[in-house]
Amino acid sequence: MTYLPRIKAASITGAMVMVLALLWFCPTMAMGKAGAYPDKLVVATMVLPPFLMKRTEGPWEGLSVELWQAVARELDNEYEWREYTRVESILEDIKTGEIDIVPAMAITEAHEVLLDFSHQYFRSGLAIAISKEKSAPGLLRYAKRLVSNDIFVVVGGLLLLSLVAGIIVWLFEGRRNREFDGGLVRGAGHGLWWAVVTLTTVGYGDKAPQTLGGRMTALIWMFTSIVLIAGFTAAITTTLTVGELGGKIRGLEDLPGIRVGAFAQAEGMSFLAENGITAQPYENVRDGLRALAQKKIEAFVFNEAVLKYTVNKEFSGVVTVLPDVFDPYFVGMAMPTNSPLIEPINRALLRIIIRDDWANIVARYFGHHR
Repeated sequence: MTYLPRIKAASITGAMVMVLALLWFCPTMAMGKAGAYPDKLVVATMVLPPFLMKRTEGPWEGLSVELWQAVARELDNEYEWREYTRVESILEDIKTGEIDIVPAMAITEAHEVLLDFSHQYFRSGLAIAISKEKSAPGLLRYAKRLVSNDIFVVVGGLLLLSLVAGIIVWLFEGRRNREFDGGLVRGAGHGLWWAVVTLTTVGYGDKAPQTLGGRMTALIWMFTSIVLIAGFTAAITTTLTVGELGGKIRGLEDLPGIRVGAFAQAEGMSFLAENGITAQPYENVRDGLRALAQKKIEAFVFNEAVLKYTVNKEFSGVVTVLPDVFDPYFVGMAMPTNSPLIEPINRALLRIIIRDDWANIVARYFGHHR
């Protein structure tokens, strides 16, 4: 009888421990079975070819879209797309937990402070896009500048002055010099020929003024020609030299002091700022490349893969991407901090990226394995 209370107390204590254990492990086991995350995941996306793309009235597609679809099949989980137009909005919503996954985001130190990342699945970096003209061979650049509007204006001015000088000489010589005879049109033609020959210092000698007025005009025109030719030579030299200096954008070291654009709130903007380069922000890649094609900026900096794909599809022949890649980084899937999706997604990624199917997907978008 004296031991009964102790036995009952021990039994009650053991029962309570078992109940607590069941309460602790059962939900955990249930969550583990369900995946410990929502039955329907919210996946953020925005147009970022070739990773994330959407045709008009069509489904989402792209490298990261196909990868996420493969991961979702591995997880056996439903999902829905949520479209965004600004990176800032994605970062705000993923921090508050409104988004479960972002299929493609640069794995950088700044992003890692705010988010958690999966294993990387793509290596990339920053590249510079410039107008096609600035990357053309030297002789072609010279030829294009020689037929520029500025050169046409200068040449037209010289011809106009030569015509005026030729008409004045014809007025003096037309009736007394057979080399300048004829009516207004024919006489002006003789005078223009003489003025141009004199201007260019060729001096064929087939026509020469004989009257006092004609010779005085010729004397004035000769001295004027010296000044005009000197000015014309200076204009040509300046056009070619300044154009050549402005066209030598070969890498990052050439960006200071020129008009540069970059994708707003992306890694390119922060990298340029850290290197003392001021950049005009653009809300999407197309706007930046369009500004480049319209010569509003001289260079546009963003992800190498995105630039090459977009230029090849939409700006071929107008814009080109320089071969050098700087500030390399990896691309992965982003999630809220401490997301239960990290481990399941990482295991799924490791299974997927070793398959031949993944290599074929990458080759389809980039032509080679990255």
